[in-house]
Amino acid sequence: MDPIQNKQNIDDSEGEEIIQEGEVDENFEQRVQKLLYETDNGLNLYNKPVMPLIYYEFNEEIKQQAEEVIKQDTTIIPQDKYEKYENEASKIWDKFYRHHQNNFFKDRHYLEREIPELNHFKESHQKDETKLYVICEMGCGVGNALFPLKKNYTFFKKVYGFDFSKRAIDVLKANELYDENVFQACVCDLVLDALPDFERPDLGTLIFVLSAISPENHLMVVRKIFEWMKPGSVLYFRDYGQYDFGQINLSKKKNRKLKDNFYVKHDGVRVYYFSNEEVTSLFTTAGFKQLDVKAHYRYIENRKTKVKMYRVWVQGRFIKE
Repeated sequence: MDPIQNKQNIDDSEGEEIIQEGEVDENFEQRVQKLLYETDNGLNLYNKPVMPLIYYEFNEEIKQQAEEVIKQDTTIIPQDKYEKYENEASKIWDKFYRHHQNNFFKDRHYLEREIPELNHFKESHQKDETKLYVICEMGCGVGNALFPLKKNYTFFKKVYGFDFSKRAIDVLKANELYDENVFQACVCDLVLDALPDFERPDLGTLIFVLSAISPENHLMVVRKIFEWMKPGSVLYFRDYGQYDFGQINLSKKKNRKLKDNFYVKHDGVRVYYFSNEEVTSLFTTAGFKQLDVKAHYRYIENRKTKVKMYRVWVQGRFIKE
């Protein structure tokens, strides 16, 4: 049965990784990585047209095929290397941003259709122009969410962001759109540091961030965020889902598995793949009330390389009551 359901020609700036059949060389792997970054985060290195959005039906057949590949990967990276990747995580991301600057990820315009709170804020502001809101992007990178949100909406009093990569924050602040009267960004490690002394946000975002953190630290980080946010505020989460093409791709290689559902890519960047149930448990255990959690199943095919990708992303909205 063809799992592909429908196709929509709309901007879809999401994504991050691919899978190929059979053995591949390193050059091909790098091309695959570029494709994954394009589809996860909207890579736009060559100003190519945005690919159409295609959904597919995730069924038992696809799940079984994915599990067969994942279970065959029994190699686990030694503990000393695991700790090395943990200790050097910020350096690895600094290297990434030093190389790509702000040219790698496309602005995340899809947030406008995925976060209903933005429309609620807009309606409230239209009724009373003195009603302004605060947003904070945790793990903001170079501002691919913050800048378009501020550009498209007039109701933000303050736009905050932090990232554990100093290089990313330097690039963000060098952007001509960075206005110190509106924006405030700083270096902060979600695992090691206390969260910044910002005004507590009405809306927080955690987008493709938790997957780069060791799973043993996930609950601690989410609890820290919960304690930091103010009552009534909403946290939007989006990250890689279990059985994603990227996970299958990494499972086919050797010396990439750190733990179950946790891998390291060729550039040293780590990635964890979440199930819906895990996301629900993680955030509710930390104290949040779940508003919704759902998986997005997207089909992407590269016409030139013939690589077919069945992507899985998980997203959710959680409120601190």
